[in-house]
Amino acid sequence: MKPRTISQNEIQEKWYVVDAAGQRIGRVASITSELLLGKNDPKVRSNLDPKSKVIVINADKIDFTPKRGFSKFYKSYSGFPGGLTFISLEEKFEKNKTFPLENAIKGMLPKNKRGSMIFTNLKVYEGSEHPHTAQQPITIDLSSYKL
Repeated sequence: MKPRTISQNEIQEKWYVVDAAGQRIGRVASITSELLLGKNDPKVRSNLDPKSKVIVINADKIDFTPKRGFSKFYKSYSGFPGGLTFISLEEKFEKNKTFPLENAIKGMLPKNKRGSMIFTNLKVYEGSEHPHTAQQPITIDLSSYKL
């Protein structure tokens, strides 16, 4: 007897809310990427779209390790000679509160078309309010969530 394969139509869309207030950036990023990839759902296969959307709130209250703000740098290159600039994590966080978390989550997703498609299912907000209450998202408690 052949095992039954699951089609894309049978996978239902799920919405999750993750509160990042007071949590370390790596823990939030790893749990969020796991939810985006559908690793928590036994029906999802790696070649199918998991249809899971994740909302991260309170991204401005995320916690870094004490040395991380000074030791982590982001590079940008303008393409001109001498155009390489470095910016620390603290400076980048002051300009854009959601960038460090989005960058950490993107780094944990596959580096192909599927990864960029899944990254569009991530919504990161600075405050505790989000416009997706109509989707009735499931709240994920990070303190009791097991990886």
